[in-house]
Amino acid sequence: MKFLIAAACCALALFAGGAAQARPDLVELYAEAVRTADAAELERLLAPNYWHIGANGHIQDKEHFIAAIKAGKMVIKTLHIRNVRASMVGKTIVVTGNGIMQGTSEPPLPEGLMRYTLVLGDNGGKQQVVLFQATPVVPSADCKDGNCALR
Repeated sequence: MKFLIAAACCALALFAGGAAQARPDLVELYAEAVRTADAAELERLLAPNYWHIGANGHIQDKEHFIAAIKAGKMVIKTLHIRNVRASMVGKTIVVTGNGIMQGTSEPPLPEGLMRYTLVLGDNGGKQQVVLFQATPVVPSADCKDGNCALR
């Protein structure tokens, strides 16, 4: 997993002429902090204007997202982000990937294969997660992992 993220960020640095500022492990650090309910790490990793769009379509700001994690109202047991692709626009990096998510929340979250989008922004020289969105993927015979036209 870390190899995929590091490879994507290295490729991004080459593509952007070395201008990429993202820490290669920021996506994995985010996923780990969510899985372990590490509120202090989330406070550090998330931008002040962070938005969390859950797989159920509900949106939370940073304060309410961390409060839900702390209170156990959202428990994410599995959050794997693989097939990571990154695109840079100025100092902003848009990361997409897919993987399995399992957890509980009120209102309930769909579980299983997800498409993820994260936006990483430069906040005073420090890369932070600005947005996370999980979208359930309905696999089909010709598109089992959600990467249908991205081979």
